[in-house]
This record gives sequence, C-alpha cells and structure tokens, in this order.
Amino acid sequence: MWKLYVPLALGKSVKLPALADTVRCWSSTSHIGHTTSFFYYNNESLQRKNFEYKQSACYPDRGFQFTPNSSLVASRLNDPGFRGFSTPAGTEKQNKQTKTIDIKLCHPVSGDILELDKNATGISKVPFKVSPRKPRKVNNRSLLQRRVSGENISLKKLIKQYWVLTKPNLTFLIMLSSTCSYVLAPGPTNIVAFTWLTLGTLLTSGAANAINMGREPSFDRQMVRTASRPVVQGLITPNEAYTFAAITGIIGCAILYYGVNSTVAGLALLNIFLYSWVYTSLKRKSILNTWIGAIVGAIPPLMGWAACSSLSDPGAWCLATFLYAWQFPHFNSLSHNIKAEYKRAGYVMTASVNPMLNARVALRYSLLMFPICFAFSYFGVCDKYFAFDSSILNGYLTYGSFMFWWQQNKNHSKATLANGGPTKEAIAKANIYARKTFWGSIWQLPVVLALMMLHKKGQWDRLFSSDDGS
Repeated sequence: MWKLYVPLALGKSVKLPALADTVRCWSSTSHIGHTTSFFYYNNESLQRKNFEYKQSACYPDRGFQFTPNSSLVASRLNDPGFRGFSTPAGTEKQNKQTKTIDIKLCHPVSGDILELDKNATGISKVPFKVSPRKPRKVNNRSLLQRRVSGENISLKKLIKQYWVLTKPNLTFLIMLSSTCSYVLAPGPTNIVAFTWLTLGTLLTSGAANAINMGREPSFDRQMVRTASRPVVQGLITPNEAYTFAAITGIIGCAILYYGVNSTVAGLALLNIFLYSWVYTSLKRKSILNTWIGAIVGAIPPLMGWAACSSLSDPGAWCLATFLYAWQFPHFNSLSHNIKAEYKRAGYVMTASVNPMLNARVALRYSLLMFPICFAFSYFGVCDKYFAFDSSILNGYLTYGSFMFWWQQNKNHSKATLANGGPTKEAIAKANIYARKTFWGSIWQLPVVLALMMLHKKGQWDRLFSSDDGS
C-alpha cells in the first residue's frame, strides 16, 4: 500500500492510502518549513530521508502534485531521489505574508473522498473506499515485436523511441563540436565533406549511445532521470538496441571512411568503444570514469579537424583540450545535485565518493580554460582578440565553479564536520552554486565555439583588403 504523509496547517499529519484505478486530489495549506516524509510501500521505506518545502525551493504560482511512482520525473525540490513530480495543480499562489503555500496531493483512489475530521488528534486518517487493485498486465514485448505481430503500433511512435535511444541532445552537441572544428581548421573545406562529416558523426554517436542504453537498463531503472528511457520501459529490448547500434555504427563509419577519410573513421570507431564499453563499465567501478568520459568528448573536435587538416597542427589539440576541460565543470556540477540517484543506482561518481574533490576538479579545469584559449591566439588559430573575448566567458564560468568549490570546502571542512556537519542552508547554497555552474557551462560552450569561428585567423582579411592585395 502506498502511504503519503503530509503536514497540515494545524501541525497534524494525514495518512493517504492509494490503492485503486482513478485519480483524486486533496488540497491543503501547509506552512513552509514543515517536514514531509517520502512514499512508503508495504511498510518498507523507499527513501528514508525527509525534505522540507522551502520558499526558495517551491514555485510561487504552482502547487506540488505527487503521483505514486506513475511518472518518475524529478521533483527538483531538495533531494533528487524523491519519486514524484511537480506540475501546475491549479492551486492558489504562495501567500508571502503568512509564509504558506497551497499543496495539492493527487493519488489513485476508489470512491469519494470524505471530509477531514478537523478535531482529530495525532495522525488523522483520510477515509477512502478502496479496493485492491487488479494486477496490471505488463506487455513484455517491444514496440517492434508488437508491430511485426500485427498490433497497431504506428511507424512514427516506433521511430520516436529509436530517436530517443540515440540521446539526441548529446548527439547534437557532439556533432556541433565536430563541425565547428572542421570550419575552424585551416585546411581547404567543401560542402560535400562537411555533409558526410555531419551525417557520419550523428550516426556513430547515436550508435555509442544506443549501446550504452542497452547495457544499463537495470541501473537506469533506479534513477529518476533515466527511468523513462525506452530500454528501461521495455519499448526496445537490449538486443534491438545493439542491432540498431551495429547498423548505424557501421553505416556511420563507412560514410566517414569513404566520404571523408580513414583517420576520421578510425577516431569515430575509437569513440564508440571508449564510450559504450570503457566508460560505461567504469561508471560502476571507479571515479576515473569521468576522466575517460572527458576523453570521449574531446575526440569529436579531432574528427572535425582531421577531416580537412593534419592532426599534427597544434590547433587541433588546443580545441580537443578545451572540450576535455569543459566537461569537468559541466558534469561535476550536474552530478552534484543528482549524486543520490547515482549512488542508489550503483554508479561510482566523484560527487558522492569525494564531494570536495568533485568541486575542486570543476574549478581546476575551469581555470585551465584561460591558457587553452590564449593558446588559440598564440598558435595562430584565432586572432589576438579571441583571448580577450573568451576570458569574459571563461571568467563567468570560473566564478561559478569557484563559489561551488568555496561552499563545498566550507561544508566539508574539519571544523564543520566536528560541529555536526553543514547546515541545511549551507547544503542548499552548494546546490545552488552547482546548478548555476551547470547552466553556465551549457551556454558557455556554444558561445565560445562561435567566437572561435568569428575570430578565426584571416577570417575577415578579404573584407578589409583591396583587389590588388594592398
């Protein structure tokens, strides 16, 4: 039986069983700062920690809507391990004078909801007319198997799940770094090679991601962030994911080999191996997985550069090193706020194993971006103004990383631990700084890449020179 405990405005708790097939909602006003327990199943705690609604963590114009395990989307309150989700619930806006917020609790019930006994003491039980839920039939066949057997599964729905299998956002970012490198390289370029490079990179990246998903459904199932992936949901089987990866990987490598050159194809094949096998395996064994993952992110720029120039050019390695360094403030800040999920799923991440090291590494590589960008100007890849422009962006990211490191250093210092550990406010500050660093890295990378192309050496010479070369 699902139970949800929530404080009333009067300080009492309400016990909400949920055991049926329709959804009803109950609303209440609760003082911000009261503690609410997590879901329980068969009297066994799924999450033993508590969380608090804080003014900084709630939406002023939204209520909290909880559904027992029917949609595993992060609530993004205080603990990412919470199983539930927050949606517009049609409740009143937060009352800033009384520091209260309306909360709307939705849960499956059968029958009508009776009125609460306002005079009840202790834990009040909301009486429901409930009956045991009939076991839901689980379809153990994938979408492809069901379509082949004659079920009405649209081709659009099938393609959508395979598209999700490629992790399109990550694949697009990899393609972007590869094509930007191609444009930035000093060698001759042409639209045909650019097209083949783009298509081949998309296919090989999608193949690596498909293998990754095929290998991790049992672990992804335990994380809110990844629980909706197609292999976890049974919409695609692991073997189907591997088959899809083999087809797209072979086609992608062939396109890069015949349409670009053998070096680019070899780098793509190496990246598939590093990401889908080395990195994926290390995630449950060592924190070194982050450093291997950073190498994976540094290879696409080498692919783009090798498509029209030589890898002996220092510019290729400047760009690869920049992408390598960028991933640490990006991923370390991301993993900080979901470290509980990673730990529960059995992943060994620096954020949970050594929080101080996690923040220190993010700061270290943020600082490293300054000399890397100076090297672009020094080696003649970009003009001298790029060193100045990039420093503004790198400075913003470094500031976020510094504040993240500084707060974590305070939270985990010997003095703080000797006094019982960091306060909730201090932990919340670290979470905020980590979130700001993450979102700062999201826009910093494409802007710096755009600046690289804007400041490419000789990019504007033909606009400011006369026809006779003077």
